[in-house]
Amino acid sequence: MLFNIKRHESRKFNYIPRYYNKKAEDLKREKIQKGEETSSDFSERLHMKLQENRKLQRKSTTRILVWIALLALLLYFMLS
Repeated sequence: MLFNIKRHESRKFNYIPRYYNKKAEDLKREKIQKGEETSSDFSERLHMKLQENRKLQRKSTTRILVWIALLALLLYFMLS
């Protein structure tokens, strides 16, 4: 042959889909927050803390945008 090209097999991934149970996740989160479950590892607690911080940050951002909109409306009515 003019060109010696070898074809490789396609890669196979060992993906196992998992079932997400929101009720069980919420129950586990509440137990960890109350301090009832001591077997929770550091990564779970860190993940929960980060989620809470994101929620607080979204609330803060929304509150700021509402204030800016109200001030803009007030300024518009004062100038017209």
